Amino acid sequence: MATPLPSRYADIADRVPGALSDLRGPATGEVALPLHLCWSGARVFDVADPAVRLALYQIVITEGLRADVEAYLEARLLEEVWPRLRRLLNGAARAAWESRFPGLAEAARRREGEVRAELLRARVAVRARAVP
Repeated sequence: MATPLPSRYADIADRVPGALSDLRGPATGEVALPLHLCWSGARVFDVADPAVRLALYQIVITEGLRADVEAYLEARLLEEVWPRLRRLLNGAARAAWESRFPGLAEAARRREGEVRAELLRARVAVRARAVP
């Protein structure tokens, strides 16, 4: 019988940096991700755009190695986007980041109501567009 492939998230805890200060990614401008992180679709992300930054951070956390995480993420921006970003991550990634950095989980808890209200507004707007 063939050996099953390991989970792509088996080493997720090893990809989390030791400290948020290790994150030295850009706080402004555009980021062009290499092909090993973003092999289809747009590869250039404007860090100033919150929605684009959310996508960038999700890609780097889910696809990147620790060196990628440290090179493309910036600590203050990660903390700012975390309450929304954590909803886009799988449970293993979310748990690894929040166990290493409890402040991220606390920030998400403090802003849970705000994020829920934002998601509700987005759902209502999408439904309104879908009605013929």
